[in-house]
Amino acid sequence: MTKTGNNVTGKLEVLHGRYAKRLLPPAQKLCRAAPELDPDDLVQEAFVRFLDHFEEPITKQNDEYVMNWLINVMNRHFYDQLRKRSSRQKAVDDPTLTRWTQAQDVPPSTYERIGQERFDWAINQLPKQQRITYLLRCQNLTNPEIASKLGVPVATVNKRLFDARVSLRKLLQPYVDEGIQ
Repeated sequence: MTKTGNNVTGKLEVLHGRYAKRLLPPAQKLCRAAPELDPDDLVQEAFVRFLDHFEEPITKQNDEYVMNWLINVMNRHFYDQLRKRSSRQKAVDDPTLTRWTQAQDVPPSTYERIGQERFDWAINQLPKQQRITYLLRCQNLTNPEIASKLGVPVATVNKRLFDARVSLRKLLQPYVDEGIQ
């Protein structure tokens, strides 16, 4: 192992020795709501993120700060995992959310059942204002940015996006149900 690898391993062992026993109970408590998540993985992820963000050694003076930081990071990672799981389920349930609004490592089965040509066809069926608003959202613009660009209130953008998703769901649902492209 390289000198850097030994250094990281040593820091990880120090973190584990000092904080693992104190972090594991809150991690176990969190994981009761999501049994598929492993408390040890939450603790490990908190340690890895700590090593990525801090160079300074842990002292008795900053021990409480470190512990609070680790718990905070662990909680955030847990909720990120829940949101990711929820997003994946929504993508499976709603074909309009998969291709354009969900960034996922593994495409869900809905994505595979609706080809690009079919999705582009459905987008072209939208009324012009909905289509433009939806395509701007697909470019990762926020709703306020879209509103500014189009010169309309944010509420109008929200309504157009909602209507576009409802329309796309109606247009694409038969192809999802049949499993054809």
